[in-house]
Amino acid sequence: MRRVCIAIFATVLSPHLSLYSQQPEPIGDNLLRLEGSDQPTSIHYQKLILLLKPPDAPASLTPENLPRFTMECDEKSGHRSLHWLLRFDGSPDFAFAPPPQPTPQEPLPKPNPSTNLKMRFEGYIHSGEFKRQWEILPTGELQYRNPGMGSSNLDDPRHFMQWLTSLPNLRISYAKPIPGQTRELVFPAKPLLDEIKKENFCQP
Repeated sequence: MRRVCIAIFATVLSPHLSLYSQQPEPIGDNLLRLEGSDQPTSIHYQKLILLLKPPDAPASLTPENLPRFTMECDEKSGHRSLHWLLRFDGSPDFAFAPPPQPTPQEPLPKPNPSTNLKMRFEGYIHSGEFKRQWEILPTGELQYRNPGMGSSNLDDPRHFMQWLTSLPNLRISYAKPIPGQTRELVFPAKPLLDEIKKENFCQP
């Protein structure tokens, strides 16, 4: 039944979406799910994708046109890691982006470039501003750099989950926007948080 729903969803949204093999299923208002396994890396992944739809958006606007904030849970050998991803613009490509893998020709894969984003959590009060490093994936999507080699971040996304749970509106922007870049987005994350709680999503 789930496969049928996904196929119908992709067909209704746009004929161009058939070009992409991984399409999510709608599970709520402006909320999508994508799950699968990446064979080369043996990573099983689940994505919960929150779309940002303006109140005055035309009916013709589809998920592929909308900014999105994604929480992704990767599981390998029984270990789960949480990842945050962001798109300031729309894209029909929702596919899982595996981490760079070594090859005989390139035993140390070249890291993806980075950019700095500012985050603030808002609700009955608002937090201070957090400036953190994000990875620019080949798809154009941005991924929070989890702590480790090649990352200047000391905080794991799980740390910021505490902020988001208490103050469920995520305000995010480039730390130093250049002309033409989206200045700022505000994601009302409560529907996403409700789904995470209901599913016990990505518990260690």
